Amino acid sequence: MDLFIFGTLLHLPLLEVVSGDAAVAQKCTPATRDGHGVDRVAGQVFPMMSAQVDAVASGIILSGLDDEALMRLDFYEKAFGYDRVAFTVTDQTGAQRDVTAYMPEEGRWEPAKPWDFGGWAAAYGEVTTLTAREAMGLYGEFTPREMGVQYPQMMARAASRQRAMREAAKGDLGRDDVQVIEARKAYSGFFTVQEMDLAFRRFDGSMSEPVSRSVFVGVDCAIVLPYDPVRDRVMVVEQFRPGAYMRGDPNPWTVEPIAGRIDPGEGPEEAARREAREEAGVDVRALHTVSAAYPSPGTTTEHFFVYVGECDLPDVAAHIGGLEDEAEDIRSHVMEWDEFDQGLSSGRFNLLPLLVAGHWLARNRERLKAEAA
Repeated sequence: MDLFIFGTLLHLPLLEVVSGDAAVAQKCTPATRDGHGVDRVAGQVFPMMSAQVDAVASGIILSGLDDEALMRLDFYEKAFGYDRVAFTVTDQTGAQRDVTAYMPEEGRWEPAKPWDFGGWAAAYGEVTTLTAREAMGLYGEFTPREMGVQYPQMMARAASRQRAMREAAKGDLGRDDVQVIEARKAYSGFFTVQEMDLAFRRFDGSMSEPVSRSVFVGVDCAIVLPYDPVRDRVMVVEQFRPGAYMRGDPNPWTVEPIAGRIDPGEGPEEAARREAREEAGVDVRALHTVSAAYPSPGTTTEHFFVYVGECDLPDVAAHIGGLEDEAEDIRSHVMEWDEFDQGLSSGRFNLLPLLVAGHWLARNRERLKAEAA
């Protein structure tokens, strides 16, 4: 039976990736379903169709899909609680056509505002397609539910790739100077580990011998050190870190600036402000860029956007916060500048982003105080 598409899969690059059919655009026919509308799902970036008086849902009919393409589409849609349901639509000739379409499980999602496909495509089309490339790599190995659990983190990784692709080249060697012989995923979970056999151009112009490399694939992070230039105070946070524990550190609770991943559709500064509110209840007034850099590009894709954020830090600012649904238990500390500066110079702090932001603040503190006076 033909398939009626009305949501994000109208974006043909995404449809090609999910279906695995490079010729899928040639199998599309415009169609509508009377008495139904398409709305964005509350809290999500994809839509749902529901019965609505005097509304018309527009979409396309896909004809001639093979079984493999349908199974791939089923895998993708079931990850979000959608399954095929049969009904009738009207094609561009006015003929009634029996179709199936992906509809959500009863009660799974709630509609919010009317769906704007053009706005979605501009904001999320590219990143959703990048996400689908990784998601469909799990087809045949993971269940739809297992893929759906990983999808938010996959989308965050895709947003990081998208951000990197838009950066200007800074040297005379580029991505064309790398030849990937084979790429494989060694592990897929909240994070992924990617293995590659590759050759790269040497500085003498020749290509290297094939080498094998493993990379921890993470996401871009926003990091902000709150500073009150009027009271001359700094806020840091403290929380348990499994990396320090796994290394054998006798004190795996680290003192840090505020940090968190940059969500899809969010900029680094927006993420820094959001994290400051979530982790420490702090509203940042002004953000000063410290750096945008890799912490360890030999082993990880993570990229840090580091800021100093001006804010108010009264005596009552310190508290315990974090998001319960992420099992965060974060204790904030407000430190007078002299105490913080001593921590910078004494080796008390052992987290590089804190040291980088702290030393930037040491160089710029008098200027910030003068501007705030």
